[in-house]
Amino acid sequence: MNSIVIIGLGLMGGSVAKALKNKNPDISISAFDHNNSALDLALDVGIIDQKISALEEINQFTSDDVDIIIIAVPVIESLKVFDAINGLFNSEITITDTASAKLLISNHLEENYSSPTNIILSHPMAGSHNTGVGYADEAMFSNKKVLITELLNPKDHCIKMVTNLWEGLGAAVFKIDPVRHDEIMSYASHLPHVISYAVLNSIMKNANKDITTFSAGGLKDFVRIAGSDPKMWTDIFLSNKKSILKAIDAYKDSLDEMKELLESENEKELQDLLGSIKEYKNSKF
Repeated sequence: MNSIVIIGLGLMGGSVAKALKNKNPDISISAFDHNNSALDLALDVGIIDQKISALEEINQFTSDDVDIIIIAVPVIESLKVFDAINGLFNSEITITDTASAKLLISNHLEENYSSPTNIILSHPMAGSHNTGVGYADEAMFSNKKVLITELLNPKDHCIKMVTNLWEGLGAAVFKIDPVRHDEIMSYASHLPHVISYAVLNSIMKNANKDITTFSAGGLKDFVRIAGSDPKMWTDIFLSNKKSILKAIDAYKDSLDEMKELLESENEKELQDLLGSIKEYKNSKF
């Protein structure tokens, strides 16, 4: 792997670039981003080697120019990026992404492009509530998990290229289908963000201003992820809408169960429920 193109130079794309440069200073990294200042910063700190001025220019690349293209933008925006670089579909250039929902992308590529054989979708289970290339972290993927999703009839060398990319950055790679991926993420990542935003929303609407004045560390830890990028999480929520709505309904059922136990003041059943939840937590997390 000698030459990389990164589309989207925010926290994720910047961290990939920084990690790759840290591992191999001689690797050539080109990048495109609508935010020219992000590209300039990345050039200044030496994590990319050159800027790409227009997205469509990438269609002119051959496998002699670039080994792998990494699309590091939100899910819905990634659909537009895939459309813009469709001239490279089924070529020898490997294409992957970093988006946190997969079914929407997989369906789009299947329905509109018959599932290009050189695209292997990726989801690095890593990130931060900070945003922007200025927070790029070369250790972001170390000891993390990356889920990869294959389309129909993927090329073997493309699977190997994507697997080697993430393993080379210290991650463990797992294959998963898009439906299962999105269902898992709805609970493992997306629902916690929904809840964190909802808790803060309820506090924001409460007239008692002393809640924030006297909040303890536990609340601050719990709502930390609600400081994440609203644009990115709006995109994620809408991209995985079906699975997230199911997860919200399941969470509401759990809340109703606890509410009923509180209303009935059933101390034993409440303690038994909390005890079983604690046992599950200690065995699984």
